[in-house]
Amino acid sequence: MNKFRKKNKAPSMTPSIKHILLTLSFSCFSLVGWAQEDSTLTYEEAVGIALRENIQIQQQRNLLEVSQAERSQAYAQFAPSVGFQAGASRVYGRQFDQTAGDFTEEINNRMDGGLGASMTLFNGFRNINQLRQSRENAEAQLNLINQTKQDVTFNVSQQYLQVLLNQELLRIQKANLEQQEELLESTRTFVESGAQFNIADLYNQEAQTKRAALTVVEAENALTISKVQLIRILQIDPFKDWTFAEPDINQWEILSDIVSIEEAYNQAIANRPDIKQQENIIQTSYYGMKVARSGYLPRLSAGYYIGSRYSTLFDAPVSDQLFDINRVSVISLDLNIPIFSNLDNYAAVQRNKQVMNNAELDMEDLKRNIFEQLQTAITEYKATKQRIIAAEAQLKAAEQALEAERERFRLGVSNIIDLSLVNASYVEAQATQAQANYQLIFQKTALDYFMGKLQPEDIVARGN
Repeated sequence: MNKFRKKNKAPSMTPSIKHILLTLSFSCFSLVGWAQEDSTLTYEEAVGIALRENIQIQQQRNLLEVSQAERSQAYAQFAPSVGFQAGASRVYGRQFDQTAGDFTEEINNRMDGGLGASMTLFNGFRNINQLRQSRENAEAQLNLINQTKQDVTFNVSQQYLQVLLNQELLRIQKANLEQQEELLESTRTFVESGAQFNIADLYNQEAQTKRAALTVVEAENALTISKVQLIRILQIDPFKDWTFAEPDINQWEILSDIVSIEEAYNQAIANRPDIKQQENIIQTSYYGMKVARSGYLPRLSAGYYIGSRYSTLFDAPVSDQLFDINRVSVISLDLNIPIFSNLDNYAAVQRNKQVMNNAELDMEDLKRNIFEQLQTAITEYKATKQRIIAAEAQLKAAEQALEAERERFRLGVSNIIDLSLVNASYVEAQATQAQANYQLIFQKTALDYFMGKLQPEDIVARGN
């Protein structure tokens, strides 16, 4: 009996239904194609996503708004403060009646109000130094954002290149597995035909093929882990099958780039945002010390008040009292000369002075750290260039050796073990060259990062 039964023929669809289904089918294919295309990211797009989604950058921008608000507040200190005040009260008991000229026992309803303004004329240059301090604070926060952007870009670059390296290593291992499988089939055929091979050669090749399959699995795992780490940095959908495109990099331009430690150090001091931020911190503490010293100097302020009041003790209408009888204007000038403030000013000056000294020490430590970073990066950069040359020579020699060994194997001069060893050397040479190529890009990116040349905005704009 036939396993598959013949089903009744379904009724034919009308042309309109066919048209709708065809349209939906094409739409689905279009959506699938769009989704696949959308799941491919370039290096520039990855950097753009990281800069947009990174939590640290968002938090630093929020703090920048606070710094800018404090700067606006410092500007406002030069303007007079204006306020309106009003109040009402009811007083019980003996009170002096100005109309009767004697004390009376009655209830007095009172109401008063006025508009006042005050302005600091001199406060030991406190407001000027507070303004300068707030400017440096805002500038320091902006430089911190720029440094955080460079940190994020560097991390994305390193992880992106690690994904590309793992992709290349996986491709090499898959190609090796295909070669081992082909060699296994050839060996099995020769053994079965009773040719120059024995059963031990077959077992040995089976073991080599299984080792190659295991290496493929390990390479796939390494690629998956590196992708997960990159996806976490970018904070994109982890359930999507993301692919990452190869960036357009001129390797020969990198190889021809020669950088001296003096040039790199000077560029780093001039370009790095963390150096600029530390300079802002030093200036902030300097102006903080001047703000504290203003406590030793006199303070002069002026004020003006215009107002009026109403009281039931006056035998006059409300409008006459408020706008004529009880109207008052006051001009004031206040001088405050500090004599002894329980060493509060002294403590504040010493505190800000030591903050500035520590900030200067942090600057010296930062410069030494930059020199160490650059010295290490340049040394690794030069060594990687030599690895490129050695890896290319090793790959060329391994390729020629493999071709010769294959020919010897075909002629029956060589055995399967020798061919496997030479093939393993060729695979290792391919992996070494791939690692050297990406290591060169790693080191060039690190060198640009330590020199302050890794500009995130330029990278994003390059992809648009």
